[in-house]
Amino acid sequence: MKKIFFLIIIVSVVISCHNKKTKNLPVGEEGIPIVKSISKIIHKREFPINNFSKIEVVSYYDRIMWDTLEYKNEQPFRKVLVDNYKLTFDSTKIKERVILNKMQEKELLNLMICDTCVPEELSAACYKPRHMILFRDSKNRIIGYDEFCIECVGSRNSDNLNGFQKYCYSDMQELLKKFGITLFIESGDEKRVKEEIDFIENIQKSK
Repeated sequence: MKKIFFLIIIVSVVISCHNKKTKNLPVGEEGIPIVKSISKIIHKREFPINNFSKIEVVSYYDRIMWDTLEYKNEQPFRKVLVDNYKLTFDSTKIKERVILNKMQEKELLNLMICDTCVPEELSAACYKPRHMILFRDSKNRIIGYDEFCIECVGSRNSDNLNGFQKYCYSDMQELLKKFGITLFIESGDEKRVKEEIDFIENIQKSK
């Protein structure tokens, strides 16, 4: 009898712990908690840009906070980011630039052509883009781009890259670090947060 009672207590504790873990998770349409994304290739496609000459990865502080260049009266988070093969925001604010070698290009494209998140990562109601991938032709013109916010799991991209943002953003972050990108604003990194705030404040003061 004591063993049965003890077993009931253990089962109750396990169920209680499970409920606590899933309580704060986002819930899908069928009421099933959505768990953390799992990296897994589920579909592979042909990459749509085949005439690029090089791929450049750039980083900058939260563009929405300093991008004041108007483009067709659109707000920074809505405007087209490349027009006539050029950026529509101030490129002098870019902090890091990395031109990928052929091996790095292959790694990046292998991530971009695969749907790697199961279940899909949930985007937040924010957009703080700090990274961008630029595809350039032999004349150094930008013929495709993918800007993204790792923190909020969101992106903006050129029309020819629609549907190629189904990778795990955590995987993309690790890949960018491997390529040499160091600008990431992560929770608890007070030094980086202060650097970004100071950068934005200095821009606002100079207006």
